[in-house]
Amino acid sequence: MPAPVAADLIDASDDIVRTMRGWALYVQFGGDHPWRAEGLEAGIDGADAWDDVNGCAEVILDELDSLANDSHQIEALWAGVAQVHGGEPSPWRIADAAARYALDDQPQWANVPCPDCDLKVVRVQPGRNRRPTRYRCTTSDCGWEANSLDDGGLWASFFAEPVAIVEDVEHPRVYPHLLNMTDAARLAERSVATIRKWIKDGDLMRELGRVKEQDVLAVAARKRGESA
Repeated sequence: MPAPVAADLIDASDDIVRTMRGWALYVQFGGDHPWRAEGLEAGIDGADAWDDVNGCAEVILDELDSLANDSHQIEALWAGVAQVHGGEPSPWRIADAAARYALDDQPQWANVPCPDCDLKVVRVQPGRNRRPTRYRCTTSDCGWEANSLDDGGLWASFFAEPVAIVEDVEHPRVYPHLLNMTDAARLAERSVATIRKWIKDGDLMRELGRVKEQDVLAVAARKRGESA
């Protein structure tokens, strides 16, 4: 799972995987099988974990009619999967996690501006079950749209939560060397249109949709020298 992730969500995922694996082993091989159901492997990808649990669910559902005809087994399955516990569950069940967390990730606003119109109006729809995350500019006259797999994963990096680069503990900075169009224009004391023209003319190069601070300063100084 990508960090940061709430500790109880990790615990819930680990418990649910262990429960589903345990039931799948029991259904397939009976109560005397020699294997121990384990939780999540360290560093497992979320989509792989989903595939694992989905496969376990298919095994259990294939034998659900048989389980339902045994009151002891179906009660145990219900308690292990569908019963909601009060307070902090231990172990977590699927019903506990469903009650605590939304089944569908909610869209959210991106922390960085649109790479085309430079407005902070990009809506992010998180991916799930191997579907890529989608990014869409909500400005009516822009229409920019992409997903996390486009351009070799460029936009997944561009719209990722920024990581603070701490040089002064009391004043952390975020990506200090990369500027959006508005900040670049302010630094160069030019218009956003001028910054875009410098990019189009090859004077500036974009990195993750932004421009380097030192490059802006260098080009601005050169342009001032040319006009002197």
